[in-house]
Amino acid sequence: MKNNLKSLFALALSCVLFSCTNNDPASTSANTTALNSSYEVVSAAALPSTISSYIASKYAGSTTTEVNLNSDGSYVTYVSLAPGTTSKTSIVIIKLKFTAKGALVSTKTDTTVAIADLLPAIKTYIETNYVGATTVAAHSESDGSFDVFIKAADGSKIKLEFTADGTFVSAHVFKLHGNHNHNHGDHQTPVAIADLAASITTYISTTYTGATITSAHKESDGSFDVLITTAAGANLNLNFSAAGDFVSVSSNGNNHSNHETSIEITSLLADITTYITTNYAGATITSAEKDWNGGFEVHITTAAGVRLELNFSSIGAFVVGSDSNNNHGPEMMAVIVKDLIANIKTYITTNYPGAIITEAHLESDGSYDIYITKTSGTKLKLSFTIAGLFVSVKNS
Repeated sequence: MKNNLKSLFALALSCVLFSCTNNDPASTSANTTALNSSYEVVSAAALPSTISSYIASKYAGSTTTEVNLNSDGSYVTYVSLAPGTTSKTSIVIIKLKFTAKGALVSTKTDTTVAIADLLPAIKTYIETNYVGATTVAAHSESDGSFDVFIKAADGSKIKLEFTADGTFVSAHVFKLHGNHNHNHGDHQTPVAIADLAASITTYISTTYTGATITSAHKESDGSFDVLITTAAGANLNLNFSAAGDFVSVSSNGNNHSNHETSIEITSLLADITTYITTNYAGATITSAEKDWNGGFEVHITTAAGVRLELNFSSIGAFVVGSDSNNNHGPEMMAVIVKDLIANIKTYITTNYPGAIITEAHLESDGSYDIYITKTSGTKLKLSFTIAGLFVSVKNS
């Protein structure tokens, strides 16, 4: 039961760490709005005391499971209610939004939604505007709206927001190392704190009461980076324009949460270990990690000595397997032959009786390239869609 609760809890969150990128995902539709904000996951210690005090008072015994620091300085905090306040079969996650000053903006209850159950309008929007993207997780909120987390074909991790009827609202890119809107160059000039524009110091004293300005730099484009330590002890990097207007805030160094966490093999969900013992008899689990999307990466060595990486969802459902030693570029990933979708294997056994599948690749757009050797010795390359529908064949 403990592991099941953990898995439900992880799936309900799902909005976890995304790899560092400052590139907006490509879009093929004119209806797609630009990414209007970015956010990063920070530790609970980075929360202003007004927020942490509110949570402790309002939700006694609860656990703050994730904190998102938005580029505008606001916070989104996910709170898991204390045991006994919910039914035994569900985990309730409360999503709280606060301003930079710690004022509560909204409260919503998140409910996990199976990807297969998403509205057709949402699926169509993602397929059209993020070609090759993988939908990682989704949940609905108490007002009926949806948050959908995807991994774009270029590796970007994005949270998409939709209304209750599936209408697109906004997109937010996840940035692991901060919400900076510019790159640091080699021409940073130290600025005396006393020489900072009044608009900058006023913004800081008003928004971050009790904070200490520790250093400031002027960038080559005239903008300013100001490092502060809040009253709660969090280190933040505030970005201001050359005119002294606030631009964005990001966590500075020690407030970041790691995007991938090693876990004990003994703490793996029963569904995961059962899958491995059933499908890879005699294999040894060598290591395991909790991934950015709440899922699991499990590394095993088979009885034949082959090292594999198996990926599972946050509830322990198998997703995909790959050869840990493959040298393929980021545009493709080797796929374990035995884990190919049924449509592909059925097509091959029906149309090429006795053929041997020698290699399989999952392309960045979700399609498959399968290499087979016929009984005559002829080698072929078969291409299939993401759904396993046959596309083409040619000699390899």
